[in-house]
Amino acid sequence: MIENRLFHTRYADLHLHTNISDGTMSPEEIVIEAKKSGLATIAITDHDTFDGIGLALSAGAEHGIEVIPGIKLSAELNGEEVHILGYYMDWQDQQLRDKLKEFRNSRRLRAMRMVDKLNELGVDLEYDDILQQPDSISIGRPHVAAALVEKGHVVSISEAFRRFLGDDGPAYMPKHKLSPAEAIALLLDVGGIPVLAHPGMLRQDIISELVSCGLMGLEVFHPCHTVLHSDYYHELAERYSLLITGGSDCHGRAKDRMAIGSIRLPYEHIDALKKARATILQQLERASNE
Repeated sequence: MIENRLFHTRYADLHLHTNISDGTMSPEEIVIEAKKSGLATIAITDHDTFDGIGLALSAGAEHGIEVIPGIKLSAELNGEEVHILGYYMDWQDQQLRDKLKEFRNSRRLRAMRMVDKLNELGVDLEYDDILQQPDSISIGRPHVAAALVEKGHVVSISEAFRRFLGDDGPAYMPKHKLSPAEAIALLLDVGGIPVLAHPGMLRQDIISELVSCGLMGLEVFHPCHTVLHSDYYHELAERYSLLITGGSDCHGRAKDRMAIGSIRLPYEHIDALKKARATILQQLERASNE
């Protein structure tokens, strides 16, 4: 009986990036890879854009994969980058889309400044070289890296990060970031479920502070987490009554991340997310009627 139950368990990967932000696979390709990996559900969590969601939903309907609308917002607290994942928000909300457009404009400005730094280092690159990269809607460092490869300055994206674009690289430029509280509020305002991404990568313990700001979940399972990390954050999630998520953080070939489905979140956690989403919608409806 136990083996039969395990065989029928459905799994999800709730942290995936497409080539519309800083991954290398299209939304359709991600869905197909998820199908091959035996997943039932995925979430597209591109940086600062929903432009891949519609494509993924259509491909999911075609291939029998449940697609959860998601996003990843970059924030900063005490000098450290903090990533907030959002799930099930109204991804067609115009006010949020306008805000995200501002973030993407900031990304473009950042890319221009990285080009300037590369030029100062003697690397011949123009901003137009980045714009010519596929799916440069939400420009990130992988687009700059791809342009460097195309121009022959490096042989691979990983070399571009290692020599120029990594966090300690000579052409690195920091991003404009929200505070985690602002990111959480943005998601809650449109019915989203805010989740702290890969907490094991943070140098500071901020979970209790974020819970007070409305944080609803922890990414317990992530490739950068050890078993001890996952056990610890699982206990914290229970202590603070937080939802549990997990995902591969797959970027395709853009980063040295695990493959789609390498993190397999049991479907019971998707059911919990859906229940939380229903509660949020009820609360928003009551608030609008007051």
